[in-house]
Amino acid sequence: MADILVEIVSRLEKGLISHSSFEGANIILYTKERDFFLENKGQIRKLVQEFKKRIELRPDPSTIMDIEKAEILIKEILPAEAKVENILFEPQRSIVIIEAEKPGIAIGKA
Repeated sequence: MADILVEIVSRLEKGLISHSSFEGANIILYTKERDFFLENKGQIRKLVQEFKKRIELRPDPSTIMDIEKAEILIKEILPAEAKVENILFEPQRSIVIIEAEKPGIAIGKA
């Protein structure tokens, strides 16, 4: 089963993936390259179609902002009118969940 990880990583440009692993039935790829994480030009989608596996791209843990700093920054960025009720961090998955009374204001038009 680990052969599929090697095969998937080999299909991407060398150095883009810092680590790969299984998480249940999902394949998780970690990258230190911010540009690749934000805009991978459909490369991950092509791999999903080719291998028929769920593939998730995440930022490498070494590149992630400290939780305390991130919470302060989020509170500075979001308008007070959004009435943020809670900010939840899932560091294992590199996800932030923001609960707001008015999510439309928190998200914004763009």
